[in-house]
Amino acid sequence: MTQQAAIVSTCPLCAHELTFRFNTDEIPFFGEIMLVSASCRCGFKYADTITLREREAARYELEFDSDDFSTRVIRSSSGTVQIPELGVTIEPGSASEAFISNVEGVLCRVQEVIRMATKWSSDDPTKFELGNQLLERIDAVRRGEGTMTLVIDDPFGNGAIISPRAQRRALSESEAHQLKTGTITVGVSEWPLRTDEKGPLQIRFLTLPK
Repeated sequence: MTQQAAIVSTCPLCAHELTFRFNTDEIPFFGEIMLVSASCRCGFKYADTITLREREAARYELEFDSDDFSTRVIRSSSGTVQIPELGVTIEPGSASEAFISNVEGVLCRVQEVIRMATKWSSDDPTKFELGNQLLERIDAVRRGEGTMTLVIDDPFGNGAIISPRAQRRALSESEAHQLKTGTITVGVSEWPLRTDEKGPLQIRFLTLPK
C-alpha cells in the first residue's frame, strides 16, 4: 500500500522553506522502497530511493538487447552504473540523483552524455570519430543488432535490475569501500570525460573500448 508523508525544512542553498516528500512503493521481486524528493525555487533538487529493509552491498549485472529495454532499473544516489562495451562509468557525486527507470532510459542518459561530448569535440577528428562510433554502437543495439552489459554497484544495496536474467552477487567489504564518488567517466580507464553530476565536463578521447 502506497503511503505519503512530508516534512518542512530549510533549503541548504538559499535558506527558503523546503518540503521533503516521502512516498513508499512496492517493487516486484525487490521489496518496499521509499522515494524521497524535494525541489526549491532556487534550483536545488534532491531525490533518492531507500530500501525499507536492510540489504547488503550488491552488484547487479544484465547482458541486454532491445528486448530488455522495458526491464526496470533502480539507481539510488549511491549507485555506480557501468556499460563496459561503451567504456562508460557513472559514479555518484555531490549532485547525483536517484531514479527508477528502465534499461532503455539508462541507455538514453548515456547516449546524451556521449552526444554532448562528441559535439564539444567536433574540432578534433579523432575524438569526433570515437564519439560517433560509440553512438553507432548504441543505435545498433536499438535496432536489435547485438548486446551490451548493464552493471549497477551499490554499497548500501539500494539499487537493482529487476529481471530474472540479471545476475546478482554480494560485494565484499573491500569492493564496497573501493566504489568511487564524484565523477562521470566515458571511455577507457585513464579517459575522457570527467565531472561530478553537476560540474563542467572535460573531454579526453583516447581509444574505442573493445
